[in-house]
Amino acid sequence: MKNIGKIFEQNWKLSCPKNILLYRPPDAAQSFEKLDSLRFSKNSPCDFFMFNGETGKFYTLELKTFKGSCSFERDKNSKGIIHYHQIESLKKFSTYVNVISGFVLDFRNSGLTYFLSINDFYILKNSITKKSFNENDINNYCNPILISKNKLKINFRYDIQKFMEDSLYLK
Repeated sequence: MKNIGKIFEQNWKLSCPKNILLYRPPDAAQSFEKLDSLRFSKNSPCDFFMFNGETGKFYTLELKTFKGSCSFERDKNSKGIIHYHQIESLKKFSTYVNVISGFVLDFRNSGLTYFLSINDFYILKNSITKKSFNENDINNYCNPILISKNKLKINFRYDIQKFMEDSLYLK
């Protein structure tokens, strides 16, 4: 059985309109002491790249689903649902023109899904002292985009087209 995070990613993928390029970057290969030994790391820069040719916007997205609050790593040595390297990757991507970077956050307790831009994430991170945030925190400190979704029998379909329209003017 797939874990809930992989199901969330699969639902996002199946929700993507056909005219939108959606790509999942592979995990980066890392070489260790022996040149012929490779191992795969979990340090992929993000879960998905999306490109909307009509608007010229390129999205770098990390998807997270959780109950309650979402923990994050404030540095390389801490532990959290959102990893330090993911934060750094999204921030780097966001420096390019027409790139929208951030987190798609699925709060399973409320049933609501939001997009939180990486810039808003930094505002949130700098506004709180704890190592996690909840739905009230993102709504109090940030301006997240609510992503509409419809429940099928078991899975969800997300309104990615509307999300892209709502995010057009993000920096």
